[in-house]
Amino acid sequence: MEVGTHKYQQHYPFSGKIICGYCSTTFKRQTRPNKICWACQKHLKSAKQCPIKAISEESLEAAFCSMMNKLIFSQKFLLQPLLEELQNQANSNSNGELGKLAEQIKANDHKAETLTRLMQSGLLDKAIYVNQTAKLEQDTYQCRQKIKLLNSQNTDSANNFEEVRSLLRWCQKGQTLTSFNPNLFQTFAQQIIVNDPTEVIFKLKCALELTEKLTKKAAVYQQFYRGIIKQRFNEPIKQAEYLYSIIESEGDLIG
Repeated sequence: MEVGTHKYQQHYPFSGKIICGYCSTTFKRQTRPNKICWACQKHLKSAKQCPIKAISEESLEAAFCSMMNKLIFSQKFLLQPLLEELQNQANSNSNGELGKLAEQIKANDHKAETLTRLMQSGLLDKAIYVNQTAKLEQDTYQCRQKIKLLNSQNTDSANNFEEVRSLLRWCQKGQTLTSFNPNLFQTFAQQIIVNDPTEVIFKLKCALELTEKLTKKAAVYQQFYRGIIKQRFNEPIKQAEYLYSIIESEGDLIG
């Protein structure tokens, strides 16, 4: 049964990847007269359980093409700066902090050894020894937890960097999409979130989440509004998502 389920999930490009933003249920493929749709499984059982209606496969494919075309034409002011920010962040964000935490653990170990020697020689009260040792152990534990978190973040940042670089390399080829490419979708897309029947959010493997309207035909944008409001975010991913939202709303204006 598990094997069959796995096969089903791999049968179509969108299988297992479309998630309902309202109830978090996976969408199911449906063949209807003259078209193929994807629908929330809870909505299929009852509209009271979930109000999100079905969306056509054709519109999903067109939305993905439009998104990739936007990224092609916006690569210089969106993907390239994002890649540089991620690289700078990886180089400067954690190395210094990891070093400080390692030094703190080393200092705690040295203090613990000193306390032990003082207690064994009768120069330190046992109650004070137990109290001070417990504090050092707690501080060392917290340092190790922070190191684990930083290493995890570094791994995520490194993965995001490689995924953005891969996406940028594809965009640099300049091969705009006029029809859906399932292999390209599998390469760059992680999930599709449906919050509304008129638009979807593409969650890419590089951690970008880009909103795209559902239309019947893929759009190829050749001019973009370039008067971008300089708005800074702590996270380069959020900055890139903001820039993409500007393209979406003002993409037909000439800068």
